[in-house]
Amino acid sequence: MIELNVSGISEFVLKLNNLDTDNMLLEIATDLKAEIRKRVHVRGETADGSKIGTYSEEYMKVRTNDFKSKTVARGVRKGQKRPVHNRDNSRKVILSLTRQMESGLSVIKTEGGYGIGHSNSHNYDKAIWNEERYGKPIWDLSEKEKQMAENIVEKYVRKINY
Repeated sequence: MIELNVSGISEFVLKLNNLDTDNMLLEIATDLKAEIRKRVHVRGETADGSKIGTYSEEYMKVRTNDFKSKTVARGVRKGQKRPVHNRDNSRKVILSLTRQMESGLSVIKTEGGYGIGHSNSHNYDKAIWNEERYGKPIWDLSEKEKQMAENIVEKYVRKINY
C-alpha cells in the first residue's frame, strides 16, 4: 500500500468541512437569477447566446398597443379599455409583456440547496412552452452564468484558506 502524506491537506479538509455551503448556494442562485432575468427578459437571448426569436407583426400590435381603436378590446375583455404595456417596437422576443413571468422568476429553497424557478405553475408552463415553441435551450445556464457560479465557489474556498 502506498501512503501519501501531503503537508497541510488534513487541515484544509477540516476547513473545507466548515464551508458555509448554504450561504454559498444562496449567493449563486441569487446572482444567477438576476443574470438569467437580464438575459431572457431584457436581452432576449438563449443559453447559447442566440436570440430567442422574432415577434410576429400581429403580436407587435398587442405588444405596442398599435390598434385602430385604443379604447375598446375584443374577446373576453370586450368593452374594456385596452391594456397599455409600455413596450418598445423591437421584434426581438424577450418573453415579457405583462412582466408577470419576469417578476415571478424566483430563488427557491430545495432539499439540496437552492434553485431558480417560477413562483407559480402557470409561469412554469409558459417557460416550458416557450422552449418547445422556439426549439432552443432558453433556461439552461449560459457559459457566462456557469463561470459566475464557479467564481463564487472559488471565493468561498479562498476564504477558508486564510
